[in-house]
Amino acid sequence: MPKRRTDDQALLDSLSGNLVSAIAMFPKRLVRVDELVHTFHMPLSHIQVLALVAKKDLSIGQLSVLLGVAKPNITPLVDALTARGLVERVRDDTDRRIVMVHILPEGCACIGEIQQQIQDQLKQWPEQITHTEMKHLNSALATMTQVMSMMEDAAVKDA
Repeated sequence: MPKRRTDDQALLDSLSGNLVSAIAMFPKRLVRVDELVHTFHMPLSHIQVLALVAKKDLSIGQLSVLLGVAKPNITPLVDALTARGLVERVRDDTDRRIVMVHILPEGCACIGEIQQQIQDQLKQWPEQITHTEMKHLNSALATMTQVMSMMEDAAVKDA
């Protein structure tokens, strides 16, 4: 019988240690989140909502689950993005009680600008970071994104 991933204590120790390190360094080293917040004049939570609905329309409840924020606290985030013309609320076709958040073309453009700013930040990384290391990081991030998407899908399904 193959070993279950949760039975591999060495793997869990290494993974949890790497995640703790990433939590500490990600916002300042990998991507300078403070610069994004300043440049786009929106809190990180607004950028997060925009990034989530850029992938697919989500309900207020789904956003609440994905961000770990109470539903009543999602409403002001969506209101602010709506006021900026980045998203809109759309009633679900199958259940009119459900309000979906849909990204507008201006919101897609904003996500594109955020991605461009991140790309500009990448160009400023130290020369010691090799092309091969960047390719490995890109592969690792693709895997992380895939795993997080599976976790998102499971959380949204339960919402």
